Amino acid sequence: MRKPGIENQALMVALIPVLIFSLLLESYFIYTRIGEMDRALFDRAKLIVRQMASSSEYAVFSGNLSLLQQQVDVALSQPDVNAVVVLDATGSYLAGSGKSSDYNAILKRTEAVDDSRMLIVQQPIIATQIQLDEFHSNEQAMSKPLGEVILVMSKARLYSEKSQMLLLNVLLTILVMGLAVIVAFRISRSITRPIMGIRAAVNQIGEGRLDTRIGETHVRELNELAHGINEMAQQLNIQRETLQHRIDDATYEMRLKKEEAEKANFDKTRFLAAASHDLRQPMHAMGLFMGELSNRINTPEQRMIVEKVEESVEAMSGLLDSLLDISKLDAGVIVPQEREFALDALLYRLEHDFSQIALKRSITFRMHTLEAAVSSDPILLERILINLIGNAIRYAPEHGIVMVACRKRGEYIRIEVRDNGPGIPAEEQQNVFKEFIQLSNKARDRSKGLGLGLAIVDRLSKLLGHPISLRSAPQRGSTFAIEVRIVSDLYELQAGQKTSLDDVSNLSDDYVGLRVLVVDDDLLVRNGTAGLLSSWGCIVSEAGSLEEVKRFSAEDAFDLVVCDYRLPDGNGLDLADCIDTHCEIKPAFILISGDTSPEVLQEVVAKGHHLLHKPVRPAKLRSMLSFVLKRKTS
Repeated sequence: MRKPGIENQALMVALIPVLIFSLLLESYFIYTRIGEMDRALFDRAKLIVRQMASSSEYAVFSGNLSLLQQQVDVALSQPDVNAVVVLDATGSYLAGSGKSSDYNAILKRTEAVDDSRMLIVQQPIIATQIQLDEFHSNEQAMSKPLGEVILVMSKARLYSEKSQMLLLNVLLTILVMGLAVIVAFRISRSITRPIMGIRAAVNQIGEGRLDTRIGETHVRELNELAHGINEMAQQLNIQRETLQHRIDDATYEMRLKKEEAEKANFDKTRFLAAASHDLRQPMHAMGLFMGELSNRINTPEQRMIVEKVEESVEAMSGLLDSLLDISKLDAGVIVPQEREFALDALLYRLEHDFSQIALKRSITFRMHTLEAAVSSDPILLERILINLIGNAIRYAPEHGIVMVACRKRGEYIRIEVRDNGPGIPAEEQQNVFKEFIQLSNKARDRSKGLGLGLAIVDRLSKLLGHPISLRSAPQRGSTFAIEVRIVSDLYELQAGQKTSLDDVSNLSDDYVGLRVLVVDDDLLVRNGTAGLLSSWGCIVSEAGSLEEVKRFSAEDAFDLVVCDYRLPDGNGLDLADCIDTHCEIKPAFILISGDTSPEVLQEVVAKGHHLLHKPVRPAKLRSMLSFVLKRKTS
């Protein structure tokens, strides 16, 4: 329901008292006037009947009926008199005249009656006698009734006068109310119009038009209000201009800081790429030499030393791989390859991989799986679970428990990784997903990583659209959970799905006589790669630049080219383009690089080549070798 406006309320304030006062005054006037008219009729009737009774005393006493009838006719000639009847003392009819319909009413009534149609009044006829008494000096009147006079008065003219009076009063009331409405409307408009103008100005000021001003009015209080609003608008305008200047200054400073932050982030990415490249070169060569060395040792003591060195190389490679994964995710070159696969097969493989690691640390590792097919990228999902399980084992106390449990939640499977480690305070639970954050590694123990595992998990979960949650409390362990959509109750992977690099160990490893060209400007890396491939039975040729590759003739056909990305006179993509142009039978092509910059990753992915990042472990190189050769022959 719409509320009345100020103008209507002002009208009601002005009219309601006038209306109430008019109604009360008119009601009182009508009531008193009607009473006076009724009393005047009654008094006139009483006067007529008294005069009739007084003048009829002799005629009744003497029995002069003709005289009595004349007096009746005289009384009947009075206005509003309908009938007059004279009765004797016994109630017998003596004389009368008038409307015949009124005689019965007269004869039935013995006292004055106020009827709705007529007024009946009676008056006794008294014979007065004077008696002298010797014991009294004053005269004493003694009355004797001789009869009575009954008079009928009509109320028709009275009703007509009352109707005219009511109509006149109603017309006067309407006239007065109309004049009151006009006067009240003009007065209210003189007050409400400035108020409406003030309201409109306030609305404009509220909409931001602070240059709005209110003019003068003829009401002193409203002038003061308008002046105050004008002052307020002026001050707001000044404050807005000041605030706008501050916002512009702050925006400019924020833009500068944003540009500085972007530059710092870009420099950080460049630094990581350059540093990782410089570190990966010797690490890559070391891994290759260790792979070649492991194929040539015989004694258990020598093998134990080699295994220790390989563990160190493995740890350092893991740290560099984490930096590489962050660079890949930030570059946006990782595109999820979603497909259906059996979740229990993936979890059984993880259980096999982490059981030995947990056993070495005296940690109980349990796995509760579900037989169902889910829709996701199996390689990226496996990487998420590897990081979560690895973190849980890494931070679990000695003789602790780490459990992976799967539960159905409607159309999703919730995979939980639980541990009974130190837990994470509530205020730090969002920070653990940031880079280089390690709450329980203040000493920066490198065996516990760089603090990039959960940052990678967070990025991968958002990339796959799998929500991840954390429930933890200090000294009560932690539970990381990720939800994956169920697609069916399949138990076997569909044929023809893409083979992942981690599953190529089942492919043929017969490389004897395989002709391989190794291109790398780093002599140490080139010799290490060539030595490792030679130990697998490959026939290896070497080159340090694109210019040196040109010395090979068309007869020197190769089955595989392993090339470093950065070369003194170009890069590995240039060599790949040259091979695609000049070679009828194109060899398999593997790029190896220590550069983790986003630009390099995007460029290689756009060209559709396979890229390994230094340091490359011998097993990884062997798997890639089998993978690209199988694709080449398929």
